[in-house]
Amino acid sequence: MTSKEQLDSLQKLRSFALSKINEDRKHYGLTSLVMSNNTAAQIHADQILKTKTLSHWSIEGFKPYMLYSLYNGTGYVQQNVGQISYVMPDNDKKFRQVSDLCYDHTKFYCPVIDKYKAIADLQHSMMYNDLQCCNDGHKNNILNKYHTHVSIGIAYNEYYFVMVQNFENHYLSPDLKIKKSNDDIKLEARINDPDRYNFVINHVSFFLDEFPTKLNYDENKNVSSYRFGDLKLMVSKPLPANLKYVQEGDDNSYKIIEAKKWELDKDDINLEIEIPDTLDTKNKVLTMVIYAQSIGDNSLNEISQDYIPLTSYSFFNS
Repeated sequence: MTSKEQLDSLQKLRSFALSKINEDRKHYGLTSLVMSNNTAAQIHADQILKTKTLSHWSIEGFKPYMLYSLYNGTGYVQQNVGQISYVMPDNDKKFRQVSDLCYDHTKFYCPVIDKYKAIADLQHSMMYNDLQCCNDGHKNNILNKYHTHVSIGIAYNEYYFVMVQNFENHYLSPDLKIKKSNDDIKLEARINDPDRYNFVINHVSFFLDEFPTKLNYDENKNVSSYRFGDLKLMVSKPLPANLKYVQEGDDNSYKIIEAKKWELDKDDINLEIEIPDTLDTKNKVLTMVIYAQSIGDNSLNEISQDYIPLTSYSFFNS
């Protein structure tokens, strides 16, 4: 098969996977998702096929949101991963990967995996058999009403199939500008809101991770979930001179600060944030997440209690 034929085949598989996702969303009255062209999901799937280890971490130690930013992603991403493969029970009543043994036809017979059936089976499992293994985390991700796009990575051989679903929130215009100069971060963007959520920016959070390494992968490759790093900053709009923010409780692990610039005009966003000198970001990954609330398309102007992430962006400070 030529490289063009392989690419065409992969595109057909992705389109089929998208159709299965949208069938499930339609069943629950949700809008259909659009295919994203971000390549992080495919790069991740290729790595999983190579290692035969289902993991949310890349082999270089990147978490999904880091890899997404590394490949020019500017939305907010949440990841599902799944595999179809051949396994055998071991002495601990668990299962070990034996897909490579399938090539020894004198000892084993393994039917070649049907790629379209594998996609349908994985999608069904994540939707309807997810509670026991994953507390419905995959299902809730598929049915998140705020997702707008999904990038899909698929990699396979005759006896092993893996699919990576990177669900994305795309609410900022493609021409957004994110600039970092030393400790000063500027964001200029426009909110795209076709579903009329009427978003209102609430705050910006900054999370800090250790810089990715192969050791991070080795330590976390079998962990079934992931999260942002340590919350270090919450940034809100400037208050009048006679007022200040009060942090609830005794949690001193993060700090509340005011933005240097906080200009919100209808759907236009113009923010400038100065990272305090006390926050050491050297050889770390600093991830910015912008959270909004929804007023919705109603006459009561009721603000949702949910904080919806509009975008995340990782800065690699090596």
